Amino acid sequence: MNKKITAIIIVLVLAALGFVGYKAFISPKGVQGAKEVTINIVVEKEGIDETFSYNTDYEFLIQLLEEKQDELGISFQEFDFGKMVAGMMGYEADPASEYFHIYINGEDATTGVGEIPLKDGDTYTFELKNF
Repeated sequence: MNKKITAIIIVLVLAALGFVGYKAFISPKGVQGAKEVTINIVVEKEGIDETFSYNTDYEFLIQLLEEKQDELGISFQEFDFGKMVAGMMGYEADPASEYFHIYINGEDATTGVGEIPLKDGDTYTFELKNF
């Protein structure tokens, strides 16, 4: 019985250390201070190609998107791993076949909107894609 309890405690401690290590060393860091960023939304099949420029002090893209939710017509879907953009400019992606792909300065984003740090001069493009 004591071996089982010890094993459980060790697993929990290792999981906690892994989480702390991720947050401290691996997760993206926000950039403090004023910055100007551009958000581009492309939904080709609806003829949508809109560009918005914002001055902000936010550190992460999700914060700006949540503030400008009404203006950008954004809807989110909540998952265990965080929020995902489900709709933009009033268009809702069909979850069975569509999603909003994120580009940062023309390069594929490697994380979701909750972990993308805002950087001065960057352009964040959301383009509707099919699976």
